[in-house]
Amino acid sequence: MPWEYQHKKNSQYLLPRNLYRRVLYIIKDYDRLKEEYKDTADLVIPIMDGMPHSNSISNQTEDKSIRRAMMSDEICAIEQALLEIPCEYRQGIKQNILYQTPYPEIAGFNTWKRWRQRYIWHVAKNMKFI
Repeated sequence: MPWEYQHKKNSQYLLPRNLYRRVLYIIKDYDRLKEEYKDTADLVIPIMDGMPHSNSISNQTEDKSIRRAMMSDEICAIEQALLEIPCEYRQGIKQNILYQTPYPEIAGFNTWKRWRQRYIWHVAKNMKFI
């Protein structure tokens, strides 16, 4: 598949295939992550019913705050990696990965693929996968 292609010749930005796909799908999940991050802004504190024992042993507030911190890390990794790409390519790469829109005609297809590969590599680096 063309979206899986990575330039292999003399590339320091080469990732193992499964890691490349994993990071690609994290990037594709960006819009949902942002939405869920906004939705979890109001942490719900569980109402205590006055009983000394309950069926639940988890702390919902703690679980939500941990999940929110993880989402924040992923969002920051995606956004920071975009800053490593030249300005003229950022929007095209983002639109192509998130919405499968064609690249603008300001550069050749191979140029777009190289910058896309570098972007995915930088996301992986920011997430400490490499």
